[in-house]
Amino acid sequence: MRNNRKYHDRIAAKYDQVYDSEYWRFYRDLSWRHLKPFLPTHRPATGADLGCGTGWFGVRLLRAGLHTVFLDPSGKMVEQARAAAAAESARGLTTTFVQCGLEDMDAVPDQSLDFATGQGDPLSFCESPESALRHLHRTIKKGGHLVLSVDNRCAGVRALLDEGAEQAALDLLRTGRTEWRAERAEERFGMKMFDAEELATLLERNGFAMRGCIGKTCLVQRRHEKLLATPEQRKHWFAAEESVHMKAHWFSAASHLQFIAQRK
Repeated sequence: MRNNRKYHDRIAAKYDQVYDSEYWRFYRDLSWRHLKPFLPTHRPATGADLGCGTGWFGVRLLRAGLHTVFLDPSGKMVEQARAAAAAESARGLTTTFVQCGLEDMDAVPDQSLDFATGQGDPLSFCESPESALRHLHRTIKKGGHLVLSVDNRCAGVRALLDEGAEQAALDLLRTGRTEWRAERAEERFGMKMFDAEELATLLERNGFAMRGCIGKTCLVQRRHEKLLATPEQRKHWFAAEESVHMKAHWFSAASHLQFIAQRK
């Protein structure tokens, strides 16, 4: 966790620049379109942006009319999220900022959240994903939805094989564990990659009912960014992605998986 914070503290000020490209905008918009139907319909309601980073999803929760908790283990990221949310504060909605990870959510009261999303794969960065899910079950109200994005083990194994790292690929295949390879060795940290069946079982075991999953992205990858050059092309590839990304046999093509689960 310490190296995770160190890395994200260092890149916080330039994080949005790193992910300011047509592909990543496409990826975020697909993620939001998938989770939006699961937002609570009643108001007032409270949502949470877990592992909020610079607050892109949390700001959208505010715009959807939710009081919003921004939570991240990196203090610098929390500062960026606070600045991003400042323009929305005049709408009468409350914003709460908490510096912690998913395994250390004691500051979030029991059953205080109607909805939560963890984008940027914060569950993958947990030493104990099961402990994190227990915290999430405690903080989300019965019937509330949880939307989690995680790193896809299939894609991780394939990437390591492409690099010629055969043993690392076999270790990842067997354990689901690998390393976030930051440029600076002192900022590298362990991470967990999931397959769809494994995470579905983990969610069910910790009090959540599965409501669906998509692969992100199944067709358009970063190397295909030129396909998104015009609004017409973008619309076309949105439709193409959404025609396949709920189908389990397409999941292995995606670098990430996004799960919808409901708190029992």
